[in-house]
Amino acid sequence: MILKQLTRLRQMAAGVAHELRGGLALTADPLSFLRFASDVFLSRLTRVVALGDRERPHTIRVRGGIQLHYRLNRGDMQSIREVWIDECYRLPFALQPERVVDLGANIGLTSLWFAHRYGAKTVIAVEPSPANARIVRMNLESNNINAQVVEAAVGARDGTAYFQDGVDSNLGHLATSGGREVPVVSMETLLGRLPSGAEVDVVKMDIEGGEGPLLKENLAWLRRVRSLIAEFHPEVIDYPAVIRSIESQGFRYIPAHSAGPDSMDAFVRET
Repeated sequence: MILKQLTRLRQMAAGVAHELRGGLALTADPLSFLRFASDVFLSRLTRVVALGDRERPHTIRVRGGIQLHYRLNRGDMQSIREVWIDECYRLPFALQPERVVDLGANIGLTSLWFAHRYGAKTVIAVEPSPANARIVRMNLESNNINAQVVEAAVGARDGTAYFQDGVDSNLGHLATSGGREVPVVSMETLLGRLPSGAEVDVVKMDIEGGEGPLLKENLAWLRRVRSLIAEFHPEVIDYPAVIRSIESQGFRYIPAHSAGPDSMDAFVRET
């Protein structure tokens, strides 16, 4: 038991050190770094101690003139680390995406990162949690990103479904029962928000297991997609079947970690 606790403490210390080093390189000024550093520690304490309003937005400035808005929620802090420090959505192929569809936008950090890193000019950010969607809008509007925020889950067809919020803001997921009812939009409906026939350069996907049903049927929408990058959840989906399903639509599979140690699975349409 003691050995297990020591191992956990070492892992926690290594995680904190990694976030602090990354935050120092990321932030644009000392005040922003101090804000971020204190929130790294405080977000961990919120698991065991009630620390005020966890929904109140915090703001830091990062290099490149970008403002990041987030809350004192471990999910928000993990998203900053994964997206902005570890660059987990770095593309493993040569593509400058102009149109991005962000499925499971969480608080909008990936949408904002694609606009900052690749110059994406049009973003559709899809997020079923109203609390998260509020921060999505803050992140995109305050940085003048041309974006549509769709407050819904994505699914194989339009309708409604139950959604279960997670304690951490990045762990909400569709459920067979319980939770609350949310609207569900299909990819056809989402792509209908673009000009007729327009292609999507990148579909980013992190929908906590919802990718299984989404990629099992009705895949005609993939004809309008040039690439995908996704965090898959093999503990709840048939991972090999999902890969085969996307490949069958004319995509080449590029395994996770190809663009860096933390990069996600990706697919690019064969020319």
